[in-house]
Amino acid sequence: MDQYSETVNRGEDVTYFSAEELEQIEGATVEAYTTVRGDVAASDDDIVVWDQFTWVEDIERDFAILSSSRRTPHDRVTGEAVDCCDAAVNEEAEVQSGQAFKFPFFTEQKDYEFYDTTVRESHPIEFAGEEEIEGVDTYKFVQEIEPTKTGERELPRSLLGMDGDGDVVTDEMYSVTRTYWIEPVSGAPIMLSEDQHRGAFVDGEEKLVLFDGDMRFTDETVDANIENAQQALTALPLLRTTVPLVLTGVGAGLIILGALLALSARGADRRG
Repeated sequence: MDQYSETVNRGEDVTYFSAEELEQIEGATVEAYTTVRGDVAASDDDIVVWDQFTWVEDIERDFAILSSSRRTPHDRVTGEAVDCCDAAVNEEAEVQSGQAFKFPFFTEQKDYEFYDTTVRESHPIEFAGEEEIEGVDTYKFVQEIEPTKTGERELPRSLLGMDGDGDVVTDEMYSVTRTYWIEPVSGAPIMLSEDQHRGAFVDGEEKLVLFDGDMRFTDETVDANIENAQQALTALPLLRTTVPLVLTGVGAGLIILGALLALSARGADRRG
């Protein structure tokens, strides 16, 4: 419930459109800084609420490209989003579904539904095999989201290489190939790659690239994820096996003690 984490996704040779300068930037080095913080007061025994904020920046030009936020309540065991607690995307109320931030504890080798905050829908994320990341065994999952309209943007015709004066309304299209490498005991991401493309389209034809790049967790983020996963590897099997066995033994002992006390009370009643 008191989750707090910071991750960094880095992309090299990224192309993006600078809305401030009204020009396309190519060959940029871009980093996305994401902070996730748990809302303890809004969480309970079954549901945990996390708030996420992401800031994307061209680090060489010290220029902010975009920012986003989300508030997602999700099941503490399965990791699936639930409808409650003022769930939102970019401060707009939004019911979310599928896996939110992580996968279930003891993740299985099967396909899941994973929520995408850009299209605001959950899509299948398919199990694609096992891989080792820096000595950690992981399950690889891949999600493909085909080009989807996410909004509209008014842009100058001259910028789009179109004849005539004035502006034209374009369709903003988004697609992504998202690959997660998941530590299966904890369900926590170890590595993430998002090969993302956004474009401005007119009559089904792309006129301007708004963003194109492959963003990946930095080495420092991967190392931090591995450290957290190793803690889970120690704790979770204990919770799943040893603790239930101990509690079962304690429960059986209490039942026997209760029976003995009941027999003793009956004997006392007879003697009385």
